[in-house]
Amino acid sequence: MRTYQIGILGCGVISRTYLADIQSFFKKLHIAACADVDLTLARKLAEEFHIEKAYTTEELLQDAEINIIINLTPPQFHVELNKQIIRAGKHLFSEKPFAPNVDAAKEVLQLAEEKKILVGCAPDTFLSSGLQSVRYYLDCGLIGKPFFVSANMTTFGVETWHPNPAPFYREDSGPLFDMGPYYASALVSLFGPVESVGAFSAKANETRHIFMGKNAGNDIPADHPTHYTAILRLQTGVVVSLNISFDIYQSNLPMFEIYGDGGTLSYPDPNFGGGTPKVYRKEQYTDTVFRQSEEAAARKEKFYELPELFPRVKDYSRGIGVLDLAHAIETGEKNRADGELILHVTEILQGIRESADTGTFYQMKTTCERPSALNPGGYVDRI
Repeated sequence: MRTYQIGILGCGVISRTYLADIQSFFKKLHIAACADVDLTLARKLAEEFHIEKAYTTEELLQDAEINIIINLTPPQFHVELNKQIIRAGKHLFSEKPFAPNVDAAKEVLQLAEEKKILVGCAPDTFLSSGLQSVRYYLDCGLIGKPFFVSANMTTFGVETWHPNPAPFYREDSGPLFDMGPYYASALVSLFGPVESVGAFSAKANETRHIFMGKNAGNDIPADHPTHYTAILRLQTGVVVSLNISFDIYQSNLPMFEIYGDGGTLSYPDPNFGGGTPKVYRKEQYTDTVFRQSEEAAARKEKFYELPELFPRVKDYSRGIGVLDLAHAIETGEKNRADGELILHVTEILQGIRESADTGTFYQMKTTCERPSALNPGGYVDRI
């Protein structure tokens, strides 16, 4: 694969994760420029990561050498800036959420189709070592036929670590649109599309206290729900219990646990690229009927760690989705986080919000193919 020239748009916190990982692991992706509405931030990032060009947004869009732009701006700017990137003839990889609703997502994707531009979107963690290993074990029938998933993103917001938390409490962000995409894309990758949604929302407090950055010590309003509890029914019949919250200090709920008729498969966190799966097989439970020994009793209580079958270069990584997009440009194949998946994940989030607002079940209108799996035993710089 030839080397692709990449531009970073938005030089905030997450840009450093993308830059460090792409520069370290994906040598066919060359970060040639970075840009921000605040040129000082772009220059600082360029100096820190030895990037040749620090640009304004307009300058980045006009650079004829740039093949792909990674949009890392705050969520409220994604739709308009994604359109500008497409109109400039650049292939697009957008941070999540892609859009606040399906109609806005369709506008961007239709424009991309007209301009013959390929589009990808975070999160790409479903392509990383941990969740691809979980998928391999599921497809091998390790726990039999899955029927239920317990998924829980329970944390206390971002204000204890992020210097600018206010955008995370907008309607187009919050826990649902900020963290929900990790869980929605993981579920669709593992089990296929969602059929229907039922949800409730809540809010623990009317304000949030800022602990970091220049506004530390101040409170900001929390005008929108900061907790969602949802039930999803997938087209395969799998049922999912999903909690997504910015209101919980600590919890013993499993972050991601899959139950099948042959056992249980546990995964630590879909927000991360790496993570060691664990399995509990039904025989561990039933063997004690026939074999009453200390060993059998000990096995009955234990989850067993499973090896990851793909490279895990870091626990928290970004960039594999950009590599997949470049591969699609090169080969003409579909990238895995393509428009179909983007629309479906967007509607899952919209459906949860609408169900919580109306008190009724939401019937999904979009669908998508399950993204193709990676082959185990590969290399970190190949997709």
